[in-house]
Amino acid sequence: MRLRDEGGDRSVELRPVADDSATDRVVVDAVVEDGVRRWTLADTCLTDDEARDLAAWLAGIADDATAAADEWTALTFSSPVITLSGHRIPGGTVELRIGVLRMVAAGGGTADVVVGLRAPQAAVVAAARDLLVEVDALPS
Repeated sequence: MRLRDEGGDRSVELRPVADDSATDRVVVDAVVEDGVRRWTLADTCLTDDEARDLAAWLAGIADDATAAADEWTALTFSSPVITLSGHRIPGGTVELRIGVLRMVAAGGGTADVVVGLRAPQAAVVAAARDLLVEVDALPS
């Protein structure tokens, strides 16, 4: 799934790429871009259920099923590598804060990256659907 800021300069991509049956975790490739900088990470940071919870959470915020407009809600996982918070803004926009720890910068070095973005509700729902398709496509 990929979420892009409505301004176009920031994006977060989280792709489940493998199922680590030994640890019952999903390997996620993460890419964060802010227009100038780019960070990447490949980590077994979610379980299969947590990846599905993430998709449901995103769709819930976009459809306003998890909270009223203006109310922030957060999602954390058993691994602290990825955290999310967000809320729906009246008028069809979702505001998200996504944190990813230990990302590798394009020029070298590591950083904990937190990016804020605003995306149309339809784009967030589409990203949630994409994530479910990607999780379902993982070999078991």
